[in-house]
Amino acid sequence: MNLLTLKNDFPRLEKKINALPPRQPYCIYDCELPPGCSPARATVCFSKTRGYYELFLDTQIQYAGNNNALQLLCSGQHQLFPSYAEMWQFLRELPPGQPAPPDSAPIRESPQMPDFGHMAATGAITVPSRAMKKTVDYETLRRELSKSIVGQEEAVETISFQLALHLNKSNPKRPISFLAWGPPGTGKSETAKVLASCLSWLTGHEYSTICTQLNTFTAAHDVSRLTGSSPGYIGYDDKAVFETVTDNPYTIFVGDELDKAHPDVAKVYMSVLDDGKLSSPKELANGSRELDFRHCIFIFTSNYCLDITAPKLGFSLADDVTQVSFQDNAVDVDYRQEEAPSENRAEQTKRIYAKTESARKAFINAGTLREIASRFTSFLEYKELTDEAKIRILAKQILETGFEYGIRLTHIAPGILQALANASLSGNALTVRSFKSVIEGHLAEPFANAGIQYPGQRVRLEGTIDVPSILPETFRDGGDRG
Repeated sequence: MNLLTLKNDFPRLEKKINALPPRQPYCIYDCELPPGCSPARATVCFSKTRGYYELFLDTQIQYAGNNNALQLLCSGQHQLFPSYAEMWQFLRELPPGQPAPPDSAPIRESPQMPDFGHMAATGAITVPSRAMKKTVDYETLRRELSKSIVGQEEAVETISFQLALHLNKSNPKRPISFLAWGPPGTGKSETAKVLASCLSWLTGHEYSTICTQLNTFTAAHDVSRLTGSSPGYIGYDDKAVFETVTDNPYTIFVGDELDKAHPDVAKVYMSVLDDGKLSSPKELANGSRELDFRHCIFIFTSNYCLDITAPKLGFSLADDVTQVSFQDNAVDVDYRQEEAPSENRAEQTKRIYAKTESARKAFINAGTLREIASRFTSFLEYKELTDEAKIRILAKQILETGFEYGIRLTHIAPGILQALANASLSGNALTVRSFKSVIEGHLAEPFANAGIQYPGQRVRLEGTIDVPSILPETFRDGGDRG
Protein backbone atom coordinates (compact mmCIF):
# COMPACT_ATOMS: atom_id res chain seq x y z
CA MET A 1 0.00 0.00 0.00
CA ASN A 2 1.01 3.67 -0.12
CA LEU A 3 0.39 6.77 1.94
CA LEU A 4 -2.64 7.72 -0.11
CA THR A 5 -4.34 4.43 0.73
CA LEU A 6 -3.23 4.75 4.35
CA LYS A 7 -4.83 8.19 4.66
CA ASN A 8 -8.09 6.88 3.23
CA ASP A 9 -8.09 3.99 5.70
CA PHE A 10 -6.90 6.05 8.66
CA PRO A 11 -10.24 6.41 10.53
CA ARG A 12 -10.64 2.67 10.97
CA LEU A 13 -7.21 2.40 12.64
CA GLU A 14 -8.28 4.29 15.77
CA LYS A 15 -9.96 1.31 17.37
CA LYS A 16 -6.96 -0.91 16.70
CA ILE A 17 -4.47 1.62 18.09
CA ASN A 18 -6.51 2.24 21.24
CA ALA A 19 -6.69 -1.50 21.90
CA LEU A 20 -2.90 -1.87 21.98
CA PRO A 21 -0.91 -2.10 25.23
CA PRO A 22 1.11 1.07 25.99
CA ARG A 23 4.10 1.57 23.66
CA GLN A 24 3.31 -1.53 21.59
CA PRO A 25 3.34 -0.31 17.99
CA TYR A 26 0.76 -1.12 15.34
CA CYS A 27 2.71 -1.43 12.09
CA ILE A 28 1.82 -1.09 8.43
CA TYR A 29 4.60 -2.88 6.58
CA ASP A 30 6.18 -2.02 3.23
CA CYS A 31 4.32 1.25 2.82
CA GLU A 32 5.15 3.16 -0.37
CA LEU A 33 6.36 6.69 0.39
CA PRO A 34 5.81 9.78 -1.79
CA PRO A 35 8.30 10.71 -4.56
CA GLY A 36 11.54 12.20 -3.22
CA CYS A 37 11.92 9.66 -0.40
CA SER A 38 14.85 7.28 -0.24
CA PRO A 39 14.36 4.42 0.40
CA ALA A 40 10.97 4.51 -1.26
CA ARG A 41 9.32 2.10 1.20
CA ALA A 42 9.21 1.88 4.98
CA THR A 43 7.15 0.52 7.86
CA VAL A 44 4.72 3.08 9.31
CA CYS A 45 4.13 2.61 13.05
CA PHE A 46 1.45 3.89 15.42
CA SER A 47 1.33 3.64 19.20
CA LYS A 48 -0.27 5.30 22.19
CA THR A 49 1.42 6.18 25.47
CA ARG A 50 1.08 8.71 28.30
CA GLY A 51 -2.12 10.00 26.69
CA TYR A 52 -0.32 10.82 23.42
CA TYR A 53 -0.59 9.21 20.00
CA GLU A 54 2.72 8.48 18.28
CA LEU A 55 3.46 8.20 14.57
CA PHE A 56 6.88 7.20 13.26
CA LEU A 57 8.76 5.31 10.56
CA ASP A 58 10.90 2.30 11.42
CA THR A 59 13.95 3.87 9.79
CA GLN A 60 15.28 7.30 8.89
CA ILE A 61 14.36 8.37 5.36
CA GLN A 62 16.13 10.85 3.11
CA TYR A 63 13.58 13.30 1.73
CA ALA A 64 14.41 15.89 -0.94
CA GLY A 65 11.03 17.65 -1.07
CA ASN A 66 9.66 20.68 0.79
CA ASN A 67 6.57 19.22 2.51
CA ASN A 68 6.99 20.17 6.19
CA ALA A 69 4.99 17.24 7.56
CA LEU A 70 6.93 14.69 5.53
CA GLN A 71 10.23 16.29 6.54
CA LEU A 72 9.32 15.79 10.20
CA LEU A 73 8.20 12.19 9.66
CA CYS A 74 11.31 11.27 7.66
CA SER A 75 13.64 12.70 10.34
CA GLY A 76 13.26 9.53 12.40
CA GLN A 77 11.70 11.39 15.34
CA HIS A 78 8.49 10.13 16.95
CA GLN A 79 5.70 12.59 16.19
CA LEU A 80 3.47 13.09 19.27
CA PHE A 81 -0.17 14.20 19.13
CA PRO A 82 -2.52 14.97 22.06
CA SER A 83 -5.49 13.51 20.16
CA TYR A 84 -6.25 11.05 17.39
CA ALA A 85 -7.83 13.81 15.32
CA GLU A 86 -4.59 15.83 15.35
CA MET A 87 -2.59 12.81 14.22
CA TRP A 88 -5.08 12.28 11.38
CA GLN A 89 -4.77 15.94 10.38
CA PHE A 90 -0.96 15.61 10.31
CA LEU A 91 -1.21 12.57 8.03
CA ARG A 92 -3.59 14.40 5.71
CA GLU A 93 -0.93 17.09 5.24
CA LEU A 94 1.50 14.55 3.80
CA PRO A 95 1.82 14.60 -0.01
CA PRO A 96 0.04 11.76 -1.84
CA GLY A 97 1.95 8.88 -3.32
CA GLN A 98 1.04 7.07 -6.50
CA PRO A 99 -2.50 5.58 -6.19
CA ALA A 100 -2.41 1.84 -5.68
CA PRO A 101 -3.71 -0.21 -8.66
CA PRO A 102 -7.00 -2.07 -8.14
CA ASP A 103 -5.31 -5.46 -8.16
CA SER A 104 -2.53 -4.46 -5.79
CA ALA A 105 -1.53 -6.71 -2.95
CA PRO A 106 -3.60 -6.44 0.27
CA ILE A 107 -2.48 -4.29 3.18
CA ARG A 108 0.23 -6.01 5.19
CA GLU A 109 -0.79 -5.14 8.74
CA SER A 110 0.43 -6.47 12.07
CA PRO A 111 -0.87 -10.07 11.96
CA GLN A 112 -2.28 -12.07 14.82
CA MET A 113 0.56 -14.57 15.02
CA PRO A 114 -0.14 -18.21 15.97
CA ASP A 115 1.79 -20.00 18.71
CA PHE A 116 4.87 -21.47 17.11
CA GLY A 117 6.22 -22.82 20.39
CA HIS A 118 5.59 -26.41 19.32
CA MET A 119 7.48 -25.87 16.05
CA ALA A 120 10.78 -24.36 17.25
CA ALA A 121 12.56 -23.02 20.33
CA THR A 122 11.70 -19.43 19.44
CA GLY A 123 12.32 -18.19 22.99
CA ALA A 124 16.07 -18.67 22.56
CA ILE A 125 16.24 -16.50 19.42
CA THR A 126 16.77 -12.74 19.56
CA VAL A 127 16.33 -10.14 16.82
CA PRO A 128 17.51 -6.53 16.61
CA SER A 129 15.00 -3.98 17.83
CA ARG A 130 13.44 -1.92 15.05
CA ALA A 131 11.99 0.73 17.29
CA MET A 132 13.34 4.17 16.53
CA LYS A 133 14.92 5.96 19.44
CA LYS A 134 14.89 9.70 19.84
CA THR A 135 18.06 11.76 19.72
CA VAL A 136 18.90 13.18 23.15
CA ASP A 137 20.10 16.76 23.04
CA TYR A 138 22.52 17.92 25.75
CA GLU A 139 21.01 21.37 26.14
CA THR A 140 17.46 20.01 26.41
CA LEU A 141 18.45 17.43 29.01
CA ARG A 142 20.38 20.02 31.04
CA ARG A 143 17.43 22.42 30.96
CA GLU A 144 14.92 19.78 32.05
CA LEU A 145 17.10 18.53 34.92
CA SER A 146 17.77 22.09 36.07
CA LYS A 147 14.04 22.60 36.67
CA SER A 148 14.16 20.15 39.58
CA ILE A 149 17.83 19.87 40.63
CA VAL A 150 18.46 23.24 42.22
CA GLY A 151 21.80 24.77 43.12
CA GLN A 152 23.95 22.08 41.47
CA GLU A 153 24.58 23.58 38.04
CA GLU A 154 27.96 21.92 37.60
CA ALA A 155 26.73 18.42 38.47
CA VAL A 156 23.72 18.84 36.16
CA GLU A 157 25.99 20.02 33.36
CA THR A 158 28.30 17.01 33.72
CA ILE A 159 25.61 14.33 33.89
CA SER A 160 23.72 15.90 30.97
CA PHE A 161 26.86 16.09 28.85
CA GLN A 162 27.89 12.48 29.49
CA LEU A 163 24.38 11.07 29.16
CA ALA A 164 23.76 12.83 25.84
CA LEU A 165 26.89 11.17 24.46
CA HIS A 166 25.96 7.73 25.82
CA LEU A 167 22.23 7.66 25.03
CA ASN A 168 22.79 8.46 21.38
CA LYS A 169 24.79 5.25 20.92
CA SER A 170 22.76 2.78 18.89
CA ASN A 171 24.55 -0.24 20.37
CA PRO A 172 26.26 0.50 23.72
CA LYS A 173 28.64 -2.16 24.99
CA ARG A 174 28.28 -1.30 28.66
CA PRO A 175 26.14 0.90 30.93
CA ILE A 176 27.07 4.43 31.93
CA SER A 177 27.90 5.09 35.58
CA PHE A 178 28.34 8.07 37.89
CA LEU A 179 29.73 8.55 41.37
CA ALA A 180 27.96 11.49 43.01
CA TRP A 181 29.82 12.79 46.04
CA GLY A 182 29.25 15.57 48.53
CA PRO A 183 27.44 16.40 51.77
CA PRO A 184 24.06 14.75 52.53
CA GLY A 185 20.89 16.54 51.51
CA THR A 186 22.34 18.27 48.46
CA GLY A 187 20.41 16.43 45.74
CA LYS A 188 22.43 13.30 44.90
CA SER A 189 19.63 10.77 45.23
CA GLU A 190 17.03 13.24 43.97
CA THR A 191 18.92 13.49 40.69
CA ALA A 192 18.30 9.83 39.90
CA LYS A 193 14.57 10.13 40.56
CA VAL A 194 14.23 13.21 38.36
CA LEU A 195 16.41 11.65 35.68
CA ALA A 196 14.04 8.71 35.19
CA SER A 197 11.14 11.04 34.50
CA CYS A 198 13.13 13.24 32.11
CA LEU A 199 14.58 10.36 30.10
CA SER A 200 11.22 8.61 29.80
CA TRP A 201 9.92 11.67 28.00
CA LEU A 202 13.03 12.54 25.98
CA THR A 203 14.02 9.06 24.77
CA GLY A 204 10.72 7.29 24.25
CA HIS A 205 11.76 4.52 26.67
CA GLU A 206 10.05 4.13 30.04
CA TYR A 207 12.85 4.39 32.62
CA SER A 208 12.40 3.05 36.14
CA THR A 209 14.49 3.57 39.28
CA ILE A 210 15.77 0.94 41.73
CA CYS A 211 17.34 2.37 44.90
CA THR A 212 19.60 0.26 47.14
CA GLN A 213 21.00 1.36 50.50
CA LEU A 214 24.52 -0.04 50.16
CA ASN A 215 25.41 0.92 53.73
CA THR A 216 23.46 -2.22 54.73
CA PHE A 217 25.59 -4.45 52.45
CA THR A 218 28.45 -4.76 54.93
CA ALA A 219 29.20 -8.51 54.68
CA ALA A 220 30.58 -10.55 51.80
CA HIS A 221 27.50 -12.78 51.63
CA ASP A 222 25.33 -9.70 50.95
CA VAL A 223 26.43 -10.08 47.33
CA SER A 224 23.60 -12.62 46.96
CA ARG A 225 21.07 -9.84 47.61
CA LEU A 226 22.27 -8.24 44.38
CA THR A 227 22.85 -11.27 42.18
CA GLY A 228 20.54 -13.88 43.72
CA SER A 229 21.30 -16.92 45.90
CA SER A 230 22.65 -20.19 44.54
CA PRO A 231 20.33 -23.21 44.34
CA GLY A 232 19.67 -24.74 47.75
CA TYR A 233 20.45 -21.56 49.68
CA ILE A 234 18.05 -19.32 51.56
CA GLY A 235 16.63 -16.63 49.32
CA TYR A 236 16.99 -18.58 46.07
CA ASP A 237 13.35 -17.93 45.18
CA ASP A 238 13.55 -14.22 46.10
CA LYS A 239 13.97 -11.68 43.35
CA ALA A 240 17.44 -10.14 43.51
CA VAL A 241 18.16 -6.46 42.90
CA PHE A 242 19.87 -7.05 39.57
CA GLU A 243 17.12 -9.37 38.38
CA THR A 244 14.76 -6.40 38.08
CA VAL A 245 16.51 -5.53 34.80
CA THR A 246 14.52 -8.35 33.21
CA ASP A 247 11.37 -6.30 33.86
CA ASN A 248 12.81 -3.17 32.28
CA PRO A 249 16.14 -2.98 30.40
CA TYR A 250 16.04 0.80 30.85
CA THR A 251 16.55 0.93 34.61
CA ILE A 252 18.43 3.48 36.70
CA PHE A 253 20.17 1.65 39.55
CA VAL A 254 20.98 3.90 42.50
CA GLY A 255 23.47 2.67 45.09
CA ASP A 256 23.54 4.97 48.11
CA GLU A 257 26.75 5.24 50.17
CA LEU A 258 28.92 2.92 48.12
CA ASP A 259 31.93 3.66 50.30
CA LYS A 260 30.25 1.85 53.23
CA ALA A 261 29.55 -1.39 51.30
CA HIS A 262 31.71 -4.51 51.60
CA PRO A 263 34.48 -4.63 48.94
CA ASP A 264 33.01 -7.85 47.49
CA VAL A 265 29.74 -6.01 46.89
CA ALA A 266 31.56 -3.24 45.07
CA LYS A 267 33.41 -5.81 42.95
CA VAL A 268 30.11 -7.20 41.66
CA TYR A 269 29.22 -3.76 40.40
CA MET A 270 32.66 -3.55 38.83
CA SER A 271 31.92 -6.63 36.74
CA VAL A 272 28.58 -5.20 35.60
CA LEU A 273 30.10 -1.85 34.63
CA ASP A 274 32.90 -3.58 32.74
CA ASP A 275 30.97 -6.07 30.65
CA GLY A 276 27.40 -4.79 30.70
CA LYS A 277 26.22 -8.32 31.48
CA LEU A 278 26.12 -10.70 34.44
CA SER A 279 25.31 -14.38 34.88
CA SER A 280 22.25 -15.23 36.95
CA PRO A 281 22.32 -18.22 39.36
CA LYS A 282 18.90 -19.30 38.12
CA GLU A 283 17.10 -19.51 34.83
CA LEU A 284 15.23 -16.34 33.93
CA ALA A 285 11.71 -16.04 32.55
CA ASN A 286 13.06 -15.82 28.99
CA GLY A 287 14.99 -19.07 29.42
CA SER A 288 18.45 -17.49 29.60
CA ARG A 289 20.81 -17.01 32.53
CA GLU A 290 22.25 -13.68 31.44
CA LEU A 291 21.30 -10.26 32.79
CA ASP A 292 21.80 -7.43 30.31
CA PHE A 293 22.58 -3.95 31.71
CA ARG A 294 23.85 -2.24 28.56
CA HIS A 295 20.98 0.27 28.45
CA CYS A 296 20.98 0.90 32.20
CA ILE A 297 22.34 3.85 34.17
CA PHE A 298 24.18 3.37 37.47
CA ILE A 299 24.41 6.23 39.97
CA PHE A 300 26.37 5.70 43.19
CA THR A 301 26.53 8.19 46.02
CA SER A 302 29.16 8.88 48.61
CA ASN A 303 29.44 11.41 51.41
CA TYR A 304 33.21 11.61 50.96
CA CYS A 305 34.64 15.07 50.49
CA LEU A 306 37.06 14.68 47.59
CA ASP A 307 38.28 18.27 47.98
CA ILE A 308 38.30 19.38 44.37
CA THR A 309 38.58 23.01 43.44
CA ALA A 310 37.17 24.11 40.12
CA PRO A 311 36.09 27.40 38.58
CA LYS A 312 32.44 28.28 38.96
CA LEU A 313 30.50 27.78 35.76
CA GLY A 314 27.11 28.59 34.33
CA PHE A 315 25.87 31.70 36.14
CA SER A 316 25.99 33.43 39.49
CA LEU A 317 22.77 34.16 41.34
CA ALA A 318 21.87 37.37 43.11
CA ASP A 319 20.61 37.30 46.68
CA ASP A 320 17.11 38.63 45.98
CA VAL A 321 14.18 36.66 44.56
CA THR A 322 12.22 38.72 42.03
CA GLN A 323 9.58 36.22 40.87
CA VAL A 324 8.32 32.74 41.76
CA SER A 325 6.16 31.01 39.15
CA PHE A 326 4.91 27.60 38.07
CA GLN A 327 5.49 26.09 34.64
CA ASP A 328 5.53 22.50 33.35
CA ASN A 329 5.31 20.98 36.84
CA ALA A 330 8.46 22.84 37.89
CA VAL A 331 9.27 25.96 39.84
CA ASP A 332 10.68 28.97 38.04
CA VAL A 333 12.36 31.52 40.31
CA ASP A 334 13.70 34.65 38.64
CA TYR A 335 17.01 36.17 39.77
CA ARG A 336 19.35 38.73 38.34
CA GLN A 337 21.97 36.81 36.44
CA GLU A 338 25.43 37.33 35.07
CA GLU A 339 26.34 35.01 32.21
CA ALA A 340 29.67 33.24 32.49
CA PRO A 341 32.06 33.30 29.53
CA SER A 342 31.01 30.72 26.96
CA GLU A 343 33.25 27.78 26.11
CA ASN A 344 33.33 25.51 23.12
CA ARG A 345 32.70 21.77 23.19
CA ALA A 346 36.40 20.89 23.23
CA GLU A 347 37.02 23.10 26.28
CA GLN A 348 33.96 21.68 28.02
CA THR A 349 35.07 18.08 27.37
CA LYS A 350 38.55 18.79 28.65
CA ARG A 351 37.30 20.47 31.83
CA ILE A 352 34.83 17.67 32.67
CA TYR A 353 37.50 15.03 32.04
CA ALA A 354 40.08 16.82 34.22
CA LYS A 355 37.63 17.20 37.09
CA THR A 356 36.57 13.55 36.89
CA GLU A 357 40.16 12.31 36.97
CA SER A 358 40.98 14.51 39.96
CA ALA A 359 37.98 13.11 41.82
CA ARG A 360 38.92 9.57 40.83
CA LYS A 361 42.39 9.96 42.34
CA ALA A 362 40.95 11.47 45.52
CA PHE A 363 38.46 8.58 45.79
CA ILE A 364 41.30 6.08 45.60
CA ASN A 365 43.30 8.02 48.20
CA ALA A 366 40.25 7.88 50.49
CA GLY A 367 40.55 4.10 50.59
CA THR A 368 38.54 2.85 47.62
CA LEU A 369 40.01 0.09 45.48
CA ARG A 370 41.68 1.48 42.38
CA GLU A 371 40.04 -1.07 40.07
CA ILE A 372 36.59 -0.07 41.30
CA ALA A 373 37.15 3.68 41.10
CA SER A 374 38.41 3.32 37.53
CA ARG A 375 35.08 1.91 36.31
CA PHE A 376 32.97 5.02 36.87
CA THR A 377 32.28 7.03 33.73
CA SER A 378 32.23 10.33 35.56
CA PHE A 379 32.26 11.90 39.03
CA LEU A 380 29.64 14.44 40.04
CA GLU A 381 30.37 16.97 42.76
CA TYR A 382 27.39 18.12 44.84
CA LYS A 383 28.31 21.24 46.77
CA GLU A 384 26.89 22.73 49.92
CA LEU A 385 23.77 24.61 48.90
CA THR A 386 23.95 28.38 48.84
CA ASP A 387 21.29 30.48 50.53
CA GLU A 388 19.88 31.36 47.11
CA ALA A 389 19.59 27.69 46.19
CA LYS A 390 17.88 26.89 49.50
CA ILE A 391 15.29 29.59 48.82
CA ARG A 392 14.62 28.14 45.38
CA ILE A 393 14.26 24.65 46.87
CA LEU A 394 11.95 26.03 49.53
CA ALA A 395 9.75 27.57 46.82
CA LYS A 396 9.79 24.30 44.89
CA GLN A 397 8.71 22.35 47.97
CA ILE A 398 5.86 24.79 48.63
CA LEU A 399 4.53 24.15 45.13
CA GLU A 400 4.99 20.38 45.48
CA THR A 401 3.09 20.48 48.77
CA GLY A 402 0.30 22.30 46.95
CA PHE A 403 0.21 19.50 44.36
CA GLU A 404 -0.29 16.98 47.17
CA TYR A 405 -3.36 18.87 48.36
CA GLY A 406 -4.73 19.14 44.82
CA ILE A 407 -3.93 22.78 43.99
CA ARG A 408 -1.59 24.37 41.45
CA LEU A 409 0.18 27.43 42.84
CA THR A 410 1.22 30.08 40.34
CA HIS A 411 2.37 32.70 42.82
CA ILE A 412 3.79 32.81 46.35
CA ALA A 413 3.61 36.08 48.23
CA PRO A 414 7.15 37.34 48.98
CA GLY A 415 6.23 37.90 52.65
CA ILE A 416 5.18 34.26 53.08
CA LEU A 417 8.28 33.00 51.29
CA GLN A 418 10.46 35.18 53.51
CA ALA A 419 8.73 33.98 56.69
CA LEU A 420 9.13 30.33 55.71
CA ALA A 421 12.77 30.97 54.82
CA ASN A 422 13.34 32.51 58.26
CA ALA A 423 11.71 29.51 59.96
CA SER A 424 13.50 26.91 57.82
CA LEU A 425 16.99 28.37 57.68
CA SER A 426 17.28 29.56 61.26
CA GLY A 427 19.18 27.15 63.45
CA ASN A 428 21.41 25.97 60.57
CA ALA A 429 19.28 23.06 59.36
CA LEU A 430 21.52 20.23 58.15
CA THR A 431 19.54 19.44 54.99
CA VAL A 432 16.67 20.89 52.97
CA ARG A 433 14.61 17.77 53.75
CA SER A 434 13.50 19.46 56.98
CA PHE A 435 11.82 22.26 55.00
CA LYS A 436 8.82 20.03 54.37
CA SER A 437 7.75 19.91 58.00
CA VAL A 438 8.01 23.70 58.32
CA ILE A 439 5.87 24.24 55.21
CA GLU A 440 3.14 21.85 56.32
CA GLY A 441 3.20 23.23 59.85
CA HIS A 442 2.20 26.66 58.53
CA LEU A 443 0.20 25.87 55.39
CA ALA A 444 -1.36 22.41 55.72
CA GLU A 445 -4.76 23.71 56.83
CA PRO A 446 -5.21 26.46 54.18
CA PHE A 447 -3.90 24.08 51.49
CA ALA A 448 -6.39 21.39 52.55
CA ASN A 449 -9.27 23.87 52.46
CA ALA A 450 -8.16 25.19 49.07
CA GLY A 451 -7.96 21.63 47.75
CA ILE A 452 -11.66 21.25 48.53
CA GLN A 453 -12.67 24.70 47.27
CA TYR A 454 -10.43 24.89 44.18
CA PRO A 455 -9.57 21.28 43.23
CA GLY A 456 -7.07 21.15 40.37
CA GLN A 457 -7.25 24.90 39.80
CA ARG A 458 -4.43 27.41 39.43
CA VAL A 459 -4.30 29.56 42.57
CA ARG A 460 -2.23 32.26 44.23
CA LEU A 461 -0.84 32.17 47.77
CA GLU A 462 -1.32 35.67 49.15
CA GLY A 463 -1.50 37.32 52.57
CA THR A 464 0.93 36.69 55.42
CA ILE A 465 2.28 33.60 57.11
CA ASP A 466 -0.10 34.21 60.03
CA VAL A 467 -3.13 34.81 57.80
CA PRO A 468 -2.46 33.10 54.47
CA SER A 469 -5.05 33.52 51.71
CA ILE A 470 -5.44 31.26 48.68
CA LEU A 471 -7.32 32.81 45.76
CA PRO A 472 -8.05 31.72 42.18
CA GLU A 473 -5.50 32.95 39.68
CA THR A 474 -8.07 35.30 38.13
CA PHE A 475 -8.06 37.43 41.29
CA ARG A 476 -4.99 39.58 40.97
CA ASP A 477 -4.48 43.17 42.05
CA GLY A 478 -8.08 43.20 43.21
CA GLY A 479 -9.68 42.23 39.90
CA ASP A 480 -10.06 39.78 37.09
CA ARG A 481 -7.03 39.36 34.86
CA GLY A 482 -9.10 38.42 31.85
